[in-house]
Amino acid sequence: MTWSFMAGAIVAKGFAGLGYPVAMRLLGALSLAAAGLLQASDVGRAPLVFREDWTASPPSIPLTQRDVANPDLSVAVHGPGPPLVKKSFHDAREWDPHYVWSGLSRTAWAVSLSLKDGGLLDLTGTATVRWRSRQSGFRALRTVVGLADGSWLVSEHSDPASDQWRVSELAFTSTRWRRLDIRTVTEGPWEPEPNLKQVRSVGFSDLMPGGRSQACSRIDWIEVYGQRVPTGPMQVFLLSGQSNMVGWGNSLELDSVSRFGHDGRLAMFENGAWIPLRPFRAPSARQRDGWNITEFTFGPEIAFARAVSRAWPGRRIGIVKQAVGGTGIMAWAPRWNRQDAEITGDASKGPLYKELLSKARAALAAEDAQLRAFIWLQGGKDMRDLRASGRYAENLDRLVNALREDLDHPSLPALVGTYRTGELADSLEGIQPDQVPVAQGRPGAFDVLLAQTNVGKRIANAAAVVLRDLPRHEGNIHANTDGMVQAGEAFARVFLERFSGDR
Repeated sequence: MTWSFMAGAIVAKGFAGLGYPVAMRLLGALSLAAAGLLQASDVGRAPLVFREDWTASPPSIPLTQRDVANPDLSVAVHGPGPPLVKKSFHDAREWDPHYVWSGLSRTAWAVSLSLKDGGLLDLTGTATVRWRSRQSGFRALRTVVGLADGSWLVSEHSDPASDQWRVSELAFTSTRWRRLDIRTVTEGPWEPEPNLKQVRSVGFSDLMPGGRSQACSRIDWIEVYGQRVPTGPMQVFLLSGQSNMVGWGNSLELDSVSRFGHDGRLAMFENGAWIPLRPFRAPSARQRDGWNITEFTFGPEIAFARAVSRAWPGRRIGIVKQAVGGTGIMAWAPRWNRQDAEITGDASKGPLYKELLSKARAALAAEDAQLRAFIWLQGGKDMRDLRASGRYAENLDRLVNALREDLDHPSLPALVGTYRTGELADSLEGIQPDQVPVAQGRPGAFDVLLAQTNVGKRIANAAAVVLRDLPRHEGNIHANTDGMVQAGEAFARVFLERFSGDR
């Protein structure tokens, strides 16, 4: 276990008016900065499952659900008595946070937090718990966990007394555990094989009664990093298209969870197997030399999967992507022929629809899976030739309908990306072709944009996803890291609003 000390206190009540999500982010960022914790050791940490800061409200005895700031959490106070654990705050004391205080408890006590939806946590691997606390006397704060089978454990490692508030962190698998009688909050024998893959509650206790300010524990906030234990079939999304679907995002600009694939709920199908979702495609020489992408590239799939998983925290999300840069839609024709593909110079790339279908079938067969949507981001190549742009709507509809038939999913939602810049309206209703800004060499831009925009009018369960003013690499038409994130989140937003249905 590594203890890290705060360089100063956080003015928690100063963020009260910002609302819980904003305040949580600001408090976390400031505490990390003040403690000097932004270092390499953070790279291996599992994703944040939850954080609790306690409500910015007057003191209350005992601690109850009204004192919990995170709407996704339930609190429980354990011990005989009942234990008078308090949510404390001193309005007249500078730098004083809202915190849990054990000083009045007449018995041993424990506080635990659990997910309101009943979800379980996997706290193995790189899972950790962090908190900001201050103990007095001989009190030493320990981690407690409630397991899915109803049993409880308490950690051997503890956070001892300190004159100042400080941030501490414990890796769940780096300590030994004792069994805990949660009714009396009394430790029992060692648990030689703790099952931290099925955890229902996480909390804290010093295993002692309170002794007012001279002998007590105080905890300002607590964070738990781990994995939600997913349930049900994997929710699979099929992604295809050209260069912006392939992706020009820079993996070095992602957070560590996305960059290294630390979220176990997110997967991608590559080389015949489901593996953790992460950037993996090596940059081209052009990307490396011209735009300093030196590790891996990625497309909208990373942000899309994370956005969907935030809405469906108890489900696994699977990404199946097949994309080829600089390619017209007729290269994906279900009834491919060389003559049509050559209109956009893509005959040599072969029948890409077969590759897409084969990969989708293999992915669905390799896992208990449910196909949820087809996401298409392509069209730039077809804008270059009026023969291709004039047939774009017909070719797009054929692609969607063929996938629905061949994958035996007649109502498969289809989301089609369509770009917008400046003042150009989302709908294009009443817009004339000469009112659309056209990049040099793309005379068919209006036809393609209109076909994409109206896809939902031509076929059921389809929708255009407007990608407006995506940030791009300097001197390049391709979206940069921020652009890829915005695109993925836009696709997720439309899917969740219109097609998520029964999950």
